[in-house]
Order: sequence, then structure tokens, then C-alpha cells
Amino acid sequence: MSEVQKDFDILELPLEGVAAYWLSLKKLVGSKRNFKALEEEAQYTTEPFVRHLLDVGFCGYSDDRVRMLAHAKMETLLGETARRFNLMRVAILDVATGENPHRTLAKLLAQYPAPPISEDKAKALSQELLKLVPEHQAGQERFFDVGHKSLDDKLIVTLLFYVLLSRHESKSGCQPLLAYVSSRYFREGLSMVIDGFDAPFVRKWLKEHKAAVLSETRRKMLMSTEMCVAIGMRLEYEDVFRVARSYMR
Repeated sequence: MSEVQKDFDILELPLEGVAAYWLSLKKLVGSKRNFKALEEEAQYTTEPFVRHLLDVGFCGYSDDRVRMLAHAKMETLLGETARRFNLMRVAILDVATGENPHRTLAKLLAQYPAPPISEDKAKALSQELLKLVPEHQAGQERFFDVGHKSLDDKLIVTLLFYVLLSRHESKSGCQPLLAYVSSRYFREGLSMVIDGFDAPFVRKWLKEHKAAVLSETRRKMLMSTEMCVAIGMRLEYEDVFRVARSYMR
């Protein structure tokens, strides 16, 4: 069904957009007695929390079990996102203060119970990224991206690279690469550093913006859970919409 959005990021999509997604699923199901149409939807949805809801929400579990499993996935995903924001914060503030990259790497790896990459490999790969900067070719932009969905080992290497780059070419040397950064959190935080904002102000902004993003994402996940349950209960479209409006300002 064309109006069903196949791929989105629940962290970045506005709450109204997330509500529209679930309402489109209700239209897709209509008054049918089964939810087979949603099985195909689950196969094409890459958003991890939504995919999880589609997996557990329509297989016969009780509403309480659906909510329990949704809560477990929500806490897991929010925890992972919070850690990636913490990694970005470390790198941004270390660019601001001119931190020794070896100390930066130690702080990055400290975020994990077991390092996702060895120190030697992280250093070697970040040095390789430095070599790409002067004359990087089309298609290499992805190597400079920092995103909240990046794999942990890649994220650590790229963040260490930005700290190294700022030491080699000054903070302004990072400016041309910001266009390749998908994370607003990292892009705006590093932009403030490049523009000369003092470290205490940037630290406060990073803390407050992280809290705001995670709080809003939690609200979208809670709304998604209740809309999923409402669809599973075969409530009418307007009743599912009432659930969504309960979470809207």
C-alpha cells in the first residue's frame, strides 16, 4: 500500500509522522479478521523498534505481554542511543579542549563493558581516514559520517578521526566535513566548537539536547506501543486516532 511509509527513523521523524505511520497500518488492515498484511510490512520495515512491535504485536500475545516486550526493546534501544550520544559528546568536547587523542580513545572505549574494537586497530583506521581528507573522492563521504545508527567500531574510529583532524589542521579543519555528518547532535555540537563557543556552554547544550531527544523518542515509542495494541484489539480507525491524540501536544 503506497501510503504506508516503508522506512523511517523514529528518533528523527516527528511524533505526528509516527502517528500517521500507525494510522496507515490501521487503514491497511481495515476490518479484516487477520493481520497477514502486517507480516509483509514487518519484512520491509527497517526501523528496529517498529519492526519489533510488528513482530510481537500481532502474534496472539496478550496486551500486557506486548507492552512488556515493547518496554524491554525501548529501554535497550534508548540505552544504545544514549551511549552513542555520550561517545559523540566525548569527541566534541575533546576537539574543544585540544585533548590528546590517546586519552580520547581511552574515554571512548570506557563506554563499553568490552571494547568493540582494539586500540591499535582504531588508531590505524583513524589515521587512514586522515589520509583521505586532502583529496577524497566521490563516494568516500560515508567514511566521514557520524550517525546514531553507526556501528560501534565505525563510530569510534570516525570520532577519533575528528579529534585527530582538529589537532592536525585546527578545529576549522573539520568544517568542510560537516556536510557529510547525518547526526544533528554531532554536527551542531561540533559547529559550536568550530565557531568558538566555550566548552562549558557546549557541554551544557549537549546534555540538554540529548535529554530532549531521548525524552521525545521515548514518547514516540510509548505512543507506538499503544497504537499497536489498539490495532491488535481491532479498534476502529477513529479510536486508534484517539490514542495518538493522547500523546500530542
